[in-house]
Amino acid sequence: MNYIQDWCPGSALGRLSFITFSLGGLIVRSALPLLHEYSNKMYTFMSICSAHLGYIQKAAGVLTYGLKVLAHWRDAPVLNQLTMLDGKVPQESLVYRLSKTKGFELFQWVVLLGSAQDQFAPHPTARACTSAEWDKQPDKALYFSMVRNIWEAVKPERVFRFDVNFAIPENTVDSAIGRAAHIRFLENQPVMKMIIHNYSFLFR
Repeated sequence: MNYIQDWCPGSALGRLSFITFSLGGLIVRSALPLLHEYSNKMYTFMSICSAHLGYIQKAAGVLTYGLKVLAHWRDAPVLNQLTMLDGKVPQESLVYRLSKTKGFELFQWVVLLGSAQDQFAPHPTARACTSAEWDKQPDKALYFSMVRNIWEAVKPERVFRFDVNFAIPENTVDSAIGRAAHIRFLENQPVMKMIIHNYSFLFR
C-alpha cells in the first residue's frame, strides 16, 4: 500500500499484478484481503513453485530430508503452518483457512508454475490441483475441499499452469534434498523469457 501511495498516487494506478516465488505466493494471498480497495485493479497473479496446499504431508508421504533438516535447525512457525499443524484440527490451520479466503477470483489471469522435480513445493501443491495419489489417503476429503475452495469462484479460462522439467544431472546437496529444481526457477532466464514472449498479454 505504501508503494502504491508513493509511486501511483491518486488515479495513477493502472493494473496491479504480483509475481511471487515460493512462500511469496502464500504471503500475497494472505495480504489480498488488506488490499480490497484495489480489487478492481487486480490483473495477473503468478506464483512460481508456491505451496498453495501446504506440504500435504499425509498425502504426499513424509517431508523431504531438506525440510526435516530445516525444521530441526530452525524453530520456524511457518513450517507448522505449511504442514497444517498450527491448529487443533487441519481446518483451523492457516493454509486451510487461506483456501477459503477470496483470492484468485480477483485477478484477470492466474498463472502457476511448478516442476515435478521440486520437492520443496511438490507438483500438486504448486499447481493447486488434485492428485490421484490422494484416493488412498484418509484425509483426501480435506485436500479435495481445499482445491475446491480455491477454484470454485475462478473462471477456468483465466488459469494457466506451466510445468517445467529441468535437466539436473549433477549430484549436489540441493539435488539430494529436493531443492535443486526449486531454486532453478530463479536461475533459469530462458523459462521466464519464453513465458514473457509467448504470453505477453499477462504483463501488459
